[in-house]
Order: sequence, then C-alpha cells, then structure tokens
Amino acid sequence: MQVKSTYLNIWQIAYPIMLASVAQMLVGLTDTAFLARVGEVELGASAIAGVFYFVLVMLGMALSIGSQILMSRKAGENDRLAIGNYFDHSVVILLVLAVLLFFIMFFAAPAFFNLVLSSKDVADASITYIHNRSFGIFFILLVNCFRAYYTSISATRFITYSALVLTVSNFILDYVLIFGKLGFEAQGIAGAARASAIAEVLACIYLFFITFYHKENSSFGLFRFDNINMTRINEIIFISIPVFFQNLLSMGAWFLFFVFIERLGQHELAVSNVVRSAYMVLMTPIWGYASAANSMVSNLIGQNKQDEVIPLIKKIIVLSLASSTIILLINLFDFKLLLRIISSDMMLLHDATPSYIVTWCAMFFFSVSMVLLSAISGTGKTNVAFIIEVINIAIYITYAFIAAVVLKAQLHVVWYVEILYWVIMGLCSWLYLRTNKWRK
Repeated sequence: MQVKSTYLNIWQIAYPIMLASVAQMLVGLTDTAFLARVGEVELGASAIAGVFYFVLVMLGMALSIGSQILMSRKAGENDRLAIGNYFDHSVVILLVLAVLLFFIMFFAAPAFFNLVLSSKDVADASITYIHNRSFGIFFILLVNCFRAYYTSISATRFITYSALVLTVSNFILDYVLIFGKLGFEAQGIAGAARASAIAEVLACIYLFFITFYHKENSSFGLFRFDNINMTRINEIIFISIPVFFQNLLSMGAWFLFFVFIERLGQHELAVSNVVRSAYMVLMTPIWGYASAANSMVSNLIGQNKQDEVIPLIKKIIVLSLASSTIILLINLFDFKLLLRIISSDMMLLHDATPSYIVTWCAMFFFSVSMVLLSAISGTGKTNVAFIIEVINIAIYITYAFIAAVVLKAQLHVVWYVEILYWVIMGLCSWLYLRTNKWRK
C-alpha cells in the first residue's frame, strides 16, 4: 500500500483512474451526441441540468476526497483497520448527504431553473432531466466512496472495471430510451436522464459485488459499522469542508457560466454544450493524474517522506503534460473529428470551432494547475486549496458575466475565461508549494 515516487508507480495508480474519467466523460458525451439529434432545446437543457447535477455530485465527491486523503495517510502507515473504519464512516456521511441532495433536486430545482433561465422551453426540459436523474445520486455517491477507497490502497483496477460497466450500460440505455428501441417509447431528454441514473445503479452494484467477492478486502474490516462515532465523522468533515465548498464554488461557477451563455441565446447554449463535451474529452487524462497526486502525496507524508513530495509532483506534471500533448497531436490528424462525433449539425460544428480551439489552449494550463491544486489537498491543507479556489472563482465569474451578459461578446471570447482561470490557479498553487508551509 505504500507508494513510491517513480514514473511507473504514478502511471500504475493514475491510468485506471483515467479510464474511469473516460467512462464518466463518455456518459456525458453519449447524452450530448444523442440529444443533438433530438433538438437544440434538449441539447441546451442537458448542459444546464447536467452541470447542475454534477454540482451536487461534486459536493459528495468532496467528502470522498477528504476520506481518500485520510485513508491514503493510513495506507502509508500500513493501518488497514483504520482505512476500513474511515470507509464505513464515509458511507454513512454520504448516504445522509444523498438524501438531502435528492430533495434539493426533486423539490427545489424546478423553482431554481424557472428563476435563472430566460427560456421557458429550456427550463421545462431541464426540470424533466433533473427529476428523472435524481434517484441516481444515492448510487453515484457510493461509487465515489468506493473509488476513494480503492485509490487509497492503490487497487485502482477495480475503478476501471466499474467504469466499463457505467459506460457500456449508459450507451445501450441511452440508445434504447432516447430514441425508443426494443419496444420502448421514445423518451427524449427524460430517457437520457433515466439511462444515466440506471447506469450509476449498475456501477454501484458491481462495486459492492467485487468488494465482497475479493477476500483481500476482509482485512480492512469494511461494512462493519460497529464503531461509528462522532470523532471520526468530525475528522472526515473537518478535512472535507474546504474541499466541499471548493467544489461547490468551482462547479457552481461552471453552472453560472452556462446560465450566462443562455442569455446569449438557445443556439449559443447548444453550441457550448458541444464544446463542453469535447473539452471534457481533452481533460480526461488529467483527472487521473490529479487524483494520483492527491493520494500519493498523502501516502508519502504518511511514510514521513516529505522531501519526496515536490519531486513527485514534478514527475506527475511531466506525465500530465505529455498525455495532453499526445491527445492534441491525435486531434490534429482530423481537427473536427471529435465535434462530428458529438453532433452532425454543420452549423453547430462551424460555430463551435473557435471556442473548441480555446479549450485546446486551456487544456495545457489545466494539466499543470489541477495537479498542483490536488497536491495541496493531498498534504492535508484543504483550507489553502479552498482559498486559492475562491480567488480564482471570483475572477472567473466576473469575467464570464462581463463578457456574456454585459458586453454580449462572441462565444469564443467568453470561453477565454477557461485559460485565465487555470493560469492563475497554477501560479497561486505553485507559489504556495514553494513556501514549504504545507510541511507544518
């Protein structure tokens, strides 16, 4: 369970998480590609409602990240029972949170969408999507809890397998439910939401099965729930709260970004959903490296190897940049291939191209900045990561609002905010790491 700061060990931990990120990305990509063939209203609404859903999911993910930091620290100390105890407490916390988030989606979301969206059609479609997606929140939060556990003990291959279940089932169900195949009626955007939620249920069932099936997990004492106490709960919440608000701010800003673009028009919103889906493909490998940085930094500190932390971060950044470069080179062979997969509408593809180019530039800054910020969280200084996020979100929202709402700028000019955001994020994170205050 104790990690080593080598390129091989980084890759062994990161690539299964990358594949899981690919799966999550493919869920959104599949929804976008299929709904692009239904209509612009449905395509735009899936962007708004989909981001709203993931704002809530990221709140649960914050608690998973907090527990992952603690479990990784115990993995560095070779304390198996403590890892299992943190896992059990995380399950309890996340299920309670899931109940709250479900009620928000089912009862508060309709009024919210009607308030912030100018198009009644987009608002109604967004409400339809979020209502049909809401029951998946219980299962996706548990999936994230399992991912935190398997990442902390460096058994990330199981994350890959669950991702495969999620992707394949979502693709099949999307095709069947959106277009009405195999005897089902065509359900449009409601079918897309139901397909994604059912896929999350299946991925969760798989992880439960595989965890009980493998006897090696028994040494961790998982699912005993016989020592639940407020001390452990408070410990997880204490380290997770900054990440919780950090995710709330970052995903909330992402949601507001699309709300601002909706003020430019339904067509611009549909175009941005195409760009968003392509952007998520470009970003996919970096999530694996970021999660690896979070877990491995915490693990090294658990081994009392603080001197290896900065060299480890530099190695992860090298791999992250290399992966981004490879993806860019592949895309250069057919510049619009990814966009054509997402949509067959030639006008959408034409109008999406300038913003798509902007995301290419943003990707390189993201590949460095996300690793640095995740490393700070891995040291346990989640409060510092939160402060950095606050600074950047303030700049992000200000720019996006002025560009989209005040100036009514061209769409790709609004998308420039992604470059600005990641550049400042990287500078702030690197300057903090150089102070060595994270060692305290």
